[in-house]
Amino acid sequence: MTRRVEILESSMVVPAEDTLREMLSLSNIDLLKGIKRSNTIYLYKNNEGAKDFFSAEILKSALAKTLVLFYPLAGRHVVGGSNQIDCNAEGVLFQVARSEVTADSIQFEPMSEEIIELFIPKKPHSSSPLIMLQVTHLKCGSVVLGTSTNHIFIDGRGAALMFRTWSQIARGDLKSVVQPSFDNGPLCARSPPKVSFEFPVYNPDDPDPSEKEDNTKSCVCVLRLFKLSAEQIRKLKMRCSNISRVSTFCAVSALVWKCYCSASAQELALAPDRKSSLYFPADIRNRIDPPIPDYCANGAIRMAATSQVFEITSSPIGDVARTVKAEIDRVTDEYIRSFIDYVKVMSDQKMPVKTKYVSESDLRIRTILGVPLCDVDFGWGAPQLFSWEKPTENRVAYIMNQLGNDNGGIKLTLALHPSTMKLFEKLFYEELELSFTDDQIK
Repeated sequence: MTRRVEILESSMVVPAEDTLREMLSLSNIDLLKGIKRSNTIYLYKNNEGAKDFFSAEILKSALAKTLVLFYPLAGRHVVGGSNQIDCNAEGVLFQVARSEVTADSIQFEPMSEEIIELFIPKKPHSSSPLIMLQVTHLKCGSVVLGTSTNHIFIDGRGAALMFRTWSQIARGDLKSVVQPSFDNGPLCARSPPKVSFEFPVYNPDDPDPSEKEDNTKSCVCVLRLFKLSAEQIRKLKMRCSNISRVSTFCAVSALVWKCYCSASAQELALAPDRKSSLYFPADIRNRIDPPIPDYCANGAIRMAATSQVFEITSSPIGDVARTVKAEIDRVTDEYIRSFIDYVKVMSDQKMPVKTKYVSESDLRIRTILGVPLCDVDFGWGAPQLFSWEKPTENRVAYIMNQLGNDNGGIKLTLALHPSTMKLFEKLFYEELELSFTDDQIK
């Protein structure tokens, strides 16, 4: 049976008050992101039987007030040589829809093409909003909030702040609202530029991915969802005792990297001395001096921990985690400013800076650990579920905090080639079991 969604209302919500009309230049970090959209899904259940559950009037009124603070997001991206945001207050797309399906009949996670088709709003023909929202009422009384944001001007943390502010205003919690910042002055290149580091992750000479022999296989993948409890993560961190104050990200990404390398080495017969890189975003907001904690545009750069396949597969988890942490620790104020200068120099030389092609021995991590997703409560309760994966990407792991009662647990979604995934699952659970065995021995 084909599932359908009926659009009941579609409109542009504009700021509730007059806002500053200006042209905002994109930062060098923004320009690396390209014009692509990021999609998210929130599921809410009407457990209290509220009659005004996700009222369009309440949501639109709060959204209009939110856009006074986040006024650039009501503008439009000017494509071309200028690459600016026109703060013209044309608004964000807001849709109300309904569907005869129930929440229990849909597999929301990991995200699928069907979920995107049903609950993520489509770009209008006549406009290209930076933010698009769709509220879909299900037959069972639950609501799905689907969002689509243009990554050219906002990243996951920026979007989370905007949605959290929207929900705070909707429920009348004005004291908790944080003033966002769109000032990218701290991310401007120095004059003259000073490039003190090399940035192999961003390779202007890297061939187009379509020219790589692995390109066809990279389009075939399956997604699997793994959940790690707070207790499992605690025991995993104990295996990283060689690192002081090991983070959840370091421990979990080390586990995923080690298992992936072991699985791909068996499946693809990778040479032991072949290099493998773990690519991940490093948020710079609190690493630049002075910090810019409430900055809402793109605030992350890509890093890569690199080692030989043999070293990763044969080393203890703690040593692999130390390799990840060493790469994270490189992100200092001078490193960030040097990177910004590097992008400026490359741009002045008409050499486009591209992220390096991810080969079959490499893995990418996308993470929103620490982003307060449960705070997106519009007054009818916190979301029961959040999903944000891209179902068409291969060799990617998505890591986020679990919603609900397991405080400290995480959700891991992995996209791999089917045969590699089989091996990965086996190795992953063996490693987790080893964490518990080691703990019992101690």
